Formats: sequence, C-alpha cells, structure tokens
Amino acid sequence: MGKNTSTPAIQRTTLDLDVAELEQAKRVLGTRTKRETVNRALREVNRMAALRRAADLVRQGGLNIVRPEDLPVLRRARDEAT
Repeated sequence: MGKNTSTPAIQRTTLDLDVAELEQAKRVLGTRTKRETVNRALREVNRMAALRRAADLVRQGGLNIVRPEDLPVLRRARDEAT
C-alpha cells in the first residue's frame, strides 16, 4: 500500500506558551483552540516566507511577469508570427 501523502505528519509535543500572545494570536487568526492557533500561525509564517521569496525574485528580475498593459503588444507579435 502507498503512503497517504494528503494527511500531514503530526507530532505531539509540549510547549510553554505566553498566554497573552496566544490569546492575541487567536483573535488575529480567528481561531478557537491552542492547537488550531499554533498550526495556523505556522502556516502563516511559511506563507509569508514564500511571499518574501517571490517578491525578492520579482525585484531581482527573476520572474517574467507580464503587465496587463503589455498584453496587446504581445498578442500582436504572436498573431503576426502565425
């Protein structure tokens, strides 16, 4: 049988958490439980890191991003080539 990759690995752990910070995070994230809050915060940190990496690529010219105003010119060039 193949490994089910759709279920994330879960590790049980004990953490000492700042109660005030946890409550603030719950309000910000709209979560109800400690577990949900910590997991959502971890996902959010990872999402923000990915966004920073993408922004860095854009700033360095590493992504070929087409602006909407460039589309007519690109389409004309494409149509003329065919």
